[in-house]
Amino acid sequence: MFRDKDYLLTNDGLIFNVLGDQHDDGHVTAGLKYAHGDKWLDSYADAVAFLQQSFPEYVDGRIRVPLNKVEKHLKPLERTRQLLNEPTPSNPRLALAIDLLHILADHCEVPSSEVGITDSLLWGDGNENSDIDLVIYGSEVVTRFLSTSHELFQFDDINHIEPEFVQRPPDIDDATFQMMLGRKENQGFYRGTRFSIRGVLTDQEVLWCPERTKPFQPEGPQQCELTISDREDSLLYPVGYETEEGISLVSYHIGYEMGLKPGDRVRVSGTLEKANNMQRLIVGSTGGSAESITIVPAS
Repeated sequence: MFRDKDYLLTNDGLIFNVLGDQHDDGHVTAGLKYAHGDKWLDSYADAVAFLQQSFPEYVDGRIRVPLNKVEKHLKPLERTRQLLNEPTPSNPRLALAIDLLHILADHCEVPSSEVGITDSLLWGDGNENSDIDLVIYGSEVVTRFLSTSHELFQFDDINHIEPEFVQRPPDIDDATFQMMLGRKENQGFYRGTRFSIRGVLTDQEVLWCPERTKPFQPEGPQQCELTISDREDSLLYPVGYETEEGISLVSYHIGYEMGLKPGDRVRVSGTLEKANNMQRLIVGSTGGSAESITIVPAS
């Protein structure tokens, strides 16, 4: 299976990161990360435009990698297990990543072999500018991390992330962004090196979660206020929150991970989707405009 945070190297010299765990037959939903050796620094929309012009077979309204273009499928857990079975790497960035991986595994009460290494350290040795990007697997592990993440920052060599290194969601107001920054315990610095932690469901959880494959149909733009009741999906992609009103809040915009907490009253501008008796409000939909989440100040 293709899971979020996996990477794909194609026979066209492109590198993509897999997005989410729902993919159409013969294709993998993904984001462009490198084009001919150069890191893609522009937006997703710019990547769509670039691919439409140069590699149109990768775009169908969104970026989807055809399976017949995939040369290598790189998996974070396989990379971790490869590194753990080798002598301690002499490369300082990889050695630091292994140190942090052991700390996170101990914190989450899982073997080190069950924490993945992704992004640039997945396919190479990185350099002095490389971040350490780690992946934890399974809803139980993710929930445990969400409830205890603050404990990681009791160590002197693990510090909170600085605002300039957090990707700010589009159209978010300053007050909401500042409040979310104080809650971002899936990002930080380990001995001066930036790190991130993301959650991914196991293959079994994806297969046995029919809600993730329901055929939701868009109903149109919607603005409403909701109260957050659960954030157990807030480390996944797309980022998910449950609400007291029974409407799931789903964000495809990067930056909302761990940003909301149960009890938060939020004002949402998004696209309402329905499937049978289920409703969800999408922020960052392909056809939406100015979709965002605002935390309503307590009166």
